[in-house]
Amino acid sequence: MCGIFGWFGDPARLPSEPKLQAAVDALAHRGPDARRLLVRPELGLALGHLRLSILDVDARSDQPFVTGHCTLVYNGEVLNFRDLRAELERMGATFRTSSDTEVVAVGHERWGNAVFGRLRGMFAIALYEHATRRLHLVRDEFGIKPLLLHERGDAIAFASEAKAIAEVAPLAVDGAVLGDLLSWGFPMEDASLYGVRFVPPGVRLTFAWHGAGWRREQEVVWRTRMAFGHGGPAPDAAALRGVVESSVADHLVADVPVAIALSGGLDSSIVAVAAGRRSPGLRALTFSLASDLAADPEVEHATAVARAESLRHDVVQLPRADVGEWLRHVAFHLEEPIANPNALPGAALAAAVRAAGHKVVLVGEGADELFGGYPWYRLALQPELAADTGLLFDRYRQRRAQATLASCLRPDARRQADERAAAQRAAFVAWCRELPADRLGAFQSFDLTNQLQYSQLLRVDRMFMAHGVEARVPFLYRPVLAASAALPPERKLLPPDGPGRREKVALGAAFAALLPPAVAARPKFGATGTVDLWSTWLADGLMAASDRCLRDERLRPARDLLAPWLDWDRVAAARLTPKERFTVALLVEAVDCLLVTRRRPAPWPGTARP
Repeated sequence: MCGIFGWFGDPARLPSEPKLQAAVDALAHRGPDARRLLVRPELGLALGHLRLSILDVDARSDQPFVTGHCTLVYNGEVLNFRDLRAELERMGATFRTSSDTEVVAVGHERWGNAVFGRLRGMFAIALYEHATRRLHLVRDEFGIKPLLLHERGDAIAFASEAKAIAEVAPLAVDGAVLGDLLSWGFPMEDASLYGVRFVPPGVRLTFAWHGAGWRREQEVVWRTRMAFGHGGPAPDAAALRGVVESSVADHLVADVPVAIALSGGLDSSIVAVAAGRRSPGLRALTFSLASDLAADPEVEHATAVARAESLRHDVVQLPRADVGEWLRHVAFHLEEPIANPNALPGAALAAAVRAAGHKVVLVGEGADELFGGYPWYRLALQPELAADTGLLFDRYRQRRAQATLASCLRPDARRQADERAAAQRAAFVAWCRELPADRLGAFQSFDLTNQLQYSQLLRVDRMFMAHGVEARVPFLYRPVLAASAALPPERKLLPPDGPGRREKVALGAAFAALLPPAVAARPKFGATGTVDLWSTWLADGLMAASDRCLRDERLRPARDLLAPWLDWDRVAAARLTPKERFTVALLVEAVDCLLVTRRRPAPWPGTARP
């Protein structure tokens, strides 16, 4: 897990080395163990890397990693690298390190671009091929690791975060993406608020500079939607458990200690049980906002799992203090103002993981999208909506929309947002048409592409990497996706008013015998489910921070940058929901950090352990 940056194009336009170094330095939090910049002026190429050493921690595996064939910078982990290495060694390849990085480089030399389809794990790769002078950019199929791209006529710049690109290229607010963020709470395409784009997940982009201009290629390597619609036998409980356990085992591969983020919900508890049985004595950390830990159901359930598996268990509390400074910290690192308040406790947990001496943590994200954990998936099971996918999209949008905040857009921006919603509706209908026999599967695959990537995975990456911690997501692994896609709807969701588990049915059944009964039966929502952040003391602090973002004169330049699209008088007068007010506060702070002051916030204040 690391941070990467690069520039490629017309050698006459190559930024100065101080600017290139500033871009690398902007990502210092992502890779505290090593920092290097390689500049080849004659090629119009600069590659920077900040390393978080996890596999083969020796300096021999530092990047940019150079072989006779290529130069590579890479963020993430290829978890099947040992199998690929063994195959390459049988073909006669030799290695000078024990890292996955070298496996990617040697694999490309032997197999060409076909190597990218053989990688399993999470990655954002930039590989410069010496002989052809081509640069390849590739992301994993789920979009676990971010990779942003700025393109212009004579050059590209790319990085793990937009703040690095801002050091070498001008950024500006993209009003269309702003409309999505205010309407949905997350981007609905591979685009950033700052006028740059995300490299699409599961896609290879190839660039070549030939003096007179660019040659650009795009190839789909593997997309998550390709897992759906194949039919075939569904895994029984034992087979499904085996697939998940195998994925967790693969995600434990590391040359440093691995921890577990344990909330006490079904997903993280399954990860904890599978990991604990594979590697006894692991540390698990649980986050709590409760002043009375005995009254927190998440602590109660997490403690039960930790005791059952003999895990070392720490409970992390966020101390009551000025939430505004923490919000700015989150905004700076998150960059995109995603309407997911879990970013704040996520940052606190990441800080605690790092303080406990860990660089790697396993998390439970992805299970809801794969196995049917969200209530809006039930819409696809209603006959009248399953038969009319346009209406299904409308109901989905009503369920997720931030309607009051979207109404504060200025007329032209509102028209643009409505036009984009119509285009998104048409795209959803076409998407469902490709999977006519599996309406729920079509809905889930659409959610994987949009909501999962930008409301969940981007938040996880940015909050943990803000503290130099690699978060691994065992549920987001191609074999687990294949198993979940083969399940019929009734093994994912049951009618909500019956006894027992009603969502993620198959997943719960697969691990019921290994979990404490209260955890196995625990619903995602409701009185014994996930703690509602808006019912805790944190909500008051966030609301105060939101009010400050509307009034503070120091933030006026940021509000002015957004004024062409957002009517601030209407925002101030509107009866926004707490989530919408959080979105506004995050938006203003993020724009101020990225486009106005461009200053790092104060360090994270720390967490408390009872």
